[in-house]
Amino acid sequence: IVKGAREKGMEPMALVETYMREYFRDMSLLGVREPDISPRATGHLIEMIEAIERLIAKGYAYEVKGDVFFDVSKVKDYGRLSGFNREQMLAGSRFEVSRKKRAAEDFALWKKARKGSPLRWKSPWTEGFPGWHIECSVMSMKYLGPRFDIHGGGQDLVFPHHENEIAQSEALTGRR
Repeated sequence: IVKGAREKGMEPMALVETYMREYFRDMSLLGVREPDISPRATGHLIEMIEAIERLIAKGYAYEVKGDVFFDVSKVKDYGRLSGFNREQMLAGSRFEVSRKKRAAEDFALWKKARKGSPLRWKSPWTEGFPGWHIECSVMSMKYLGPRFDIHGGGQDLVFPHHENEIAQSEALTGRR
């Protein structure tokens, strides 16, 4: 979002709004009914911060210099959805591993905003923004409950996105 907004000379949230309107227009042209609820991550920051605080209190997450990470080692069967093991997960990584992490496979729940970043909200740890996975877990649990049967998305989301959502959601709810 930030990269695309810079390329278009727009504010990030203005770009998001543009794409949201185009999406709903296109869906309407296809005859698809609008959903009853269309939550935005920025409208759920308080719930995300509260969820991260609960994960820290339960021992599933840790803070390092303003960033908060989920400790994958706390989840015995992490990888059960995708079938990946930890060695395979690291081999397929597209990003340099942060030195702040205890383990390379740990994932971000909250990211410290870099200087000049337009995405920044206050939190108990630092000004920054939530990780992608916590956004989805918090909003889906709020609107669908602690358990639901179907979670859509492309095959490319199975790992790491859906795998991480499962880990943090089960850690939050204590339910499998």
